[in-house]
Amino acid sequence: MVIQLSSQINSAKKEDGFAKILGHIGRWQILVCATVSLVKLSSGWVQMAYDPSPFENTIVSEWDLICSRSWLASFTQTVLQFGILIGSIVFGFLSDRYGRKNTFLVSITALIVLGFAIPFAPDYITFTVLRFFLGIATSGTMVVSFVLIMETAGPNFREILGCLFQIPFIIGHMSVPLFAYFFRSWDSYCLALAIPPVIYFGYFFLLTESPRWLVSVGRVKEATVIVKRACEMNNLPTTKVEENLSKLAQSIQSSSSGPKLNYSALFRKSLRLRTACCCVMWTISGLTFFGFNQYISQTSPDPFISVAAAGAIQIPSNLLSIWLIKYFGRKITTVMFFTLGGVCVVVLGVVPDHFWITLTLGTLGVSCAAIVASTIYIYTSELFPTVVRNMAMGSSSMSMRIGSMIAPFVSNLSLTVSWLPTLIFGFAPIAAGIVCLLLPETKGTTLPDSLEDD
Repeated sequence: MVIQLSSQINSAKKEDGFAKILGHIGRWQILVCATVSLVKLSSGWVQMAYDPSPFENTIVSEWDLICSRSWLASFTQTVLQFGILIGSIVFGFLSDRYGRKNTFLVSITALIVLGFAIPFAPDYITFTVLRFFLGIATSGTMVVSFVLIMETAGPNFREILGCLFQIPFIIGHMSVPLFAYFFRSWDSYCLALAIPPVIYFGYFFLLTESPRWLVSVGRVKEATVIVKRACEMNNLPTTKVEENLSKLAQSIQSSSSGPKLNYSALFRKSLRLRTACCCVMWTISGLTFFGFNQYISQTSPDPFISVAAAGAIQIPSNLLSIWLIKYFGRKITTVMFFTLGGVCVVVLGVVPDHFWITLTLGTLGVSCAAIVASTIYIYTSELFPTVVRNMAMGSSSMSMRIGSMIAPFVSNLSLTVSWLPTLIFGFAPIAAGIVCLLLPETKGTTLPDSLEDD
């Protein structure tokens, strides 16, 4: 504990080299974050399902998914989530190895192409396979975009930008019923959702590589061009940019010499506890986040209203999380709201089955899950150095996907053992809060670049 505390104090005192050159926030950082975060809109559209009953033509009626074939209807969503799981691993690795920009552009191109292909799927198998690859592409956009934002912002503004980054996802979630209301056939609905992401092609002209990643791999001249342009936008001096970046690169390279890193680096002695704890927390976050949202959607007979409400609840929660993690820190916020969310579910299992009581507790549970989800995104990105950060985010996102895949099966346990889902959804987040106590606080610390910086 003393060693951890000493390391944290030293890290806090060490000034972030990039923040010293670029400033903690400025026009350049705001432009990057505003444009990159737009990709989260499609993440909300792809991931957040609603009740298909209002549709005039569904995949169930299209391909006769009834009786013995009825399980195939929900199987497509499981396949999508599995694709997101695989994409978390693949794109996390590719981004750390080949750069944030190129990996991001590949993922958005695949997202757009697959989005237009799905409405014209001739049969169930083709539809499901396309959804699997759509999940992979969606995961790539999510993982890489968040790391880009965290590597752009200075330590003083990572909390704010990390939380605001989630808002487009929530807007996407809230707009799902709007698309569903006007497009009642599954193919026209999918086609309608495929059109807006075309604007992502603009990233080919606007997006630059992460200077922090370029410096971490020794490509100082390329980083200098980007950083000088950014300094000009932020009205900061550019005279010693290349000299300062060269010093940063030398420091990183000297401490990270050796073969290129892969996922095994996450299990080195200095990182294995953090990796294990993050995987547990993200798995349970996925379990509770999707579980709570599923519960909220079941409290109203109108799926259009319930899905929109489940999304709307998360906006004030996200804004609240900015204040919470800035003043209380990442660790306390995560522990507090994991625990509070679990308590809400446990209480839900013992109070009388009254609409307003269950709605209030369910709403509070969704708010807690949203705050935790926003916080652990930032927390995880700060726990790992630049050279493995995207792989850490990828493995964590994979863990969340496992939790989201488990959530429907846990909910269905109520058909056989009514009290078991309450027990699992209630005590799992409390356990995650206890696990979080093993991690150090990262509030106000410098973003580590090499394994030795940690």
